Amino acid sequence: MELLRKLEQKENFTERECEIADYILRNCESVLKMTTRELASETFTSATVIVRFVKKIGYEGFQDFKLHLLVDLKESQFERVEVERKEHILSLMNKISSLHEKSLFETKEMLSTETLEKIQAAFQKYNVVDFFGFDANRAIGEYASHNFTQAGVSSNVYAAVDKILLYEYYVKRSVVIVISRMGTDEHICRALSNLHKKDHFIICITGNGQAPIAKYADAVLLCAYKENVIQLGDAMFHTSVSYILDLLVSILLRNNYDRALQLYQRHGELFYE
Repeated sequence: MELLRKLEQKENFTERECEIADYILRNCESVLKMTTRELASETFTSATVIVRFVKKIGYEGFQDFKLHLLVDLKESQFERVEVERKEHILSLMNKISSLHEKSLFETKEMLSTETLEKIQAAFQKYNVVDFFGFDANRAIGEYASHNFTQAGVSSNVYAAVDKILLYEYYVKRSVVIVISRMGTDEHICRALSNLHKKDHFIICITGNGQAPIAKYADAVLLCAYKENVIQLGDAMFHTSVSYILDLLVSILLRNNYDRALQLYQRHGELFYE
């Protein structure tokens, strides 16, 4: 990552060199395919200026520069993403893209087809899919509940402690999806310990592999998560959970294909009456 950091930091760069660096940061993939003359044309400089620039920052020539750029780009896909004080906006753009790619990659790697098939069987058995989640997780649950309803099942979000604790008295049979970063909330654990003994299928979506709620779950889906605001841990978790929920609703849609189409058409009829 040394080359990209040099371009971002622009230490002792002239105004022209800053412009060259900014162009490269915005067009890294394209620069890898360019000659010195092509890069010079795009930056309104000359081939001599480009060669002098890459030598100034420590490379033998343009080919050596491109080789290090390629290595840095590959490493940057899964580097530790962390916001720095007064960081350049272009750098933040690259980091956020990397964060989402990294989150999706890590989440997919942690998924098991065996677990997903188990969840698919539960979707075929139950026609109610409800969500437990507090604060930001409630918002994610609301979005997912909307999608699950469109896919043909009854779905609600429970975000109040009293309703979660009394859920077993409201609903007798269901799939319960719990969204929790660390999975340590005592009230949710207490509710799940009772639901686990009854006719409910419990799915826990969490960023903590040792989450206490997991021992009550029929299926655990792990998310990418860092408990650090500077490392954008919440953004990583949100991306990871959204991917998992989109995957689950896709499985449900596949199971309820005809019903989902009928509901969609009926919704349109009612909306435009």
